Amino acid sequence: MYKVIIVEDEMLVRIGLKSSVDWERYGMEVVADLPDGQAAWEVYERERPHLVITDIRMPRMDGMELISRIRQQDKETRIVVLSCLEEFDLARKAVALGVSNYIVKLTMTEEEIGGVLEGVGEELRQQERPAAVEEPELSTANLALLKEKMLKDFLFYGIFNADEFGSFAKRHGLRLEPGRLAAVVMELDRYPQLREKFKDEQGHLIQMTLMNLLGELTQGHKRGEAFHLDEKRYLLLFSFGDLTSEQAIQQELQVVLHHIRETIRTYFNGSASFGISTVQGGYRQLPKLYAQAQQALEGKFLAGIGQLHWPDRRPSTQQVRQLLAELREHEALLALLSPMKRQEYESFIDSLEHGLDGPRKPLEIVLLQLTQWLGTALYDDVPGEKALLVSITEQLEQADTLPDMLGQVSGYASELAEQSRSQLHMSGEITKAIQYIKQHYMHNISLQMVADHVSLSLSYLSNLFKKELQISFVDYLNRYRIERAKELLTGTQLKSYDIAVQVGFSPEYTYFSKVFKKVTGLNPNEYRRQWLSGTGNAR
Repeated sequence: MYKVIIVEDEMLVRIGLKSSVDWERYGMEVVADLPDGQAAWEVYERERPHLVITDIRMPRMDGMELISRIRQQDKETRIVVLSCLEEFDLARKAVALGVSNYIVKLTMTEEEIGGVLEGVGEELRQQERPAAVEEPELSTANLALLKEKMLKDFLFYGIFNADEFGSFAKRHGLRLEPGRLAAVVMELDRYPQLREKFKDEQGHLIQMTLMNLLGELTQGHKRGEAFHLDEKRYLLLFSFGDLTSEQAIQQELQVVLHHIRETIRTYFNGSASFGISTVQGGYRQLPKLYAQAQQALEGKFLAGIGQLHWPDRRPSTQQVRQLLAELREHEALLALLSPMKRQEYESFIDSLEHGLDGPRKPLEIVLLQLTQWLGTALYDDVPGEKALLVSITEQLEQADTLPDMLGQVSGYASELAEQSRSQLHMSGEITKAIQYIKQHYMHNISLQMVADHVSLSLSYLSNLFKKELQISFVDYLNRYRIERAKELLTGTQLKSYDIAVQVGFSPEYTYFSKVFKKVTGLNPNEYRRQWLSGTGNAR
């Protein structure tokens, strides 16, 4: 077993690293975990460990001095640096002293740590082999992890410069020459639904399958490399040194991306959207090209899913404007609103139309305001309890484009209108129970108290709520209280915890905030802030 010592002055990081890794899997054992470089140096001289994992900034003796002392003694001990984001310059200096790798503490994952340990293990085994034996190639999985780490360190953190990235690309045979480069950011559409469809809660199966497919596709087209960015985004880098015109490059990109789209449709029954950069030469342009591709992908919010978004081309708003026109003329909804409420509803649609040429955030705020207003407006104007029984929060959270969101709002409005037309046929007992709740919601009322008021058993009344309203007593009471809280948040200057008391949640403000977020998707202060922002006027 290879001996390991961990040197880290933050106890939680040190103990967490020691206990969270299956060291035996890598043929290693932790013989000591230490809080500073001086203690580590004493253990090093006694134990002569095979691997030292060390922080940089520590009391008594820092990591840089510890590394220097070890390297004066031997070149064989492997060293891995634990660094913070602000320590990248020191991490680079440590690499010059013969460090095998480094791990960013803030973002380290089990997969990343495992990849680093596998690499160190291979270095140690290589040291034990005769010199005539050639070093084996990295496994496909390890190379993929190494590529992803190198790219992110170059693009996002500036740990490596363009020349170092180019050397890495050449050494590992990446299909990425420096001439005429383009970046494409690919985003899986409707990712939560895709993950649910494949019962892949963490998304690991989707990621692994897609990376394999992208690798095969780029290899088949004999150009480009694919990198994983986050749970639903991937970066495709292409070089077109063999093509002389922009038109030829665009045509080639369209062929490759069409092939990728068809593959995703076939294997996942899903779609993806693509943001495309300009074409420029030199690895040092890659951060700029990535930023362009990411900016181009923003067009997805307005244009909808499954499209290619080219640089400096405005996204089409035709679909959005059609959906807004349908919302404006939503007959079933308009029939339920008073003339004054119709004017307020029209002003929301106007705000959305006027905001199509602006940034994304104000549009999302106005849309949120509209959905909250619909529930309150219909609750006030129409008999029945439908505003409390229909929720749109979860659907909006899962939508990633404005057309999807508008479609959800349209469906929400139709559902409210349908419930209003049919109205809820409630028994006399439930009607009496609801009246009691509306009169006493600000007090600490219980199902037993309401049951006593309507002369029913507790269990019978509980079943009546679920049967006639399709909601439990507690959920109904909480939703009614939240409706009243929303009015106080937008119509008064009362503090959130005072409002919690007034609507019956006293003294559990934390519980009030939790219930409020479950119903509206926001905590009370966020709701007030977003309601009052956007157009600058409270509605």
